[in-house]
Amino acid sequence: MKQLVIGAAAAAAVTIALAATGNAQNSQAPGYMIANYTINDQAGFKKYMEEAGPLAPKFGGKIIVFNLNTTAVEGQPKKVMAIAEFPSLADAQRFYNSPEYTAARKFRVASTDGSVIITEGFAAPKQ
Repeated sequence: MKQLVIGAAAAAAVTIALAATGNAQNSQAPGYMIANYTINDQAGFKKYMEEAGPLAPKFGGKIIVFNLNTTAVEGQPKKVMAIAEFPSLADAQRFYNSPEYTAARKFRVASTDGSVIITEGFAAPKQ
């Protein structure tokens, strides 16, 4: 009986440790690259899309918002809104500073007017 209780306690400890590890991994804040711009040169922007379009997944990212004609409800934002989500802020920064995206980015910079930010997302507090 004593061995059964010790075994159950050990199993419970392992389960708690695994759950805590899973929660720690799930609580890492995602990273986001948020772009808001107006397209001034369609041909240049097309080159940007051709080169940059397939890159985010290579860095664990995914495009979660891409709208060429957003509707402003406050302020004076630009027409295009794009948001890419990455597993972490470091992943978003690695994407933005990668040689591949740096080469593609020159087309967006030359063909648009607006802003791009990289920010950490919200991570729920550990319980």
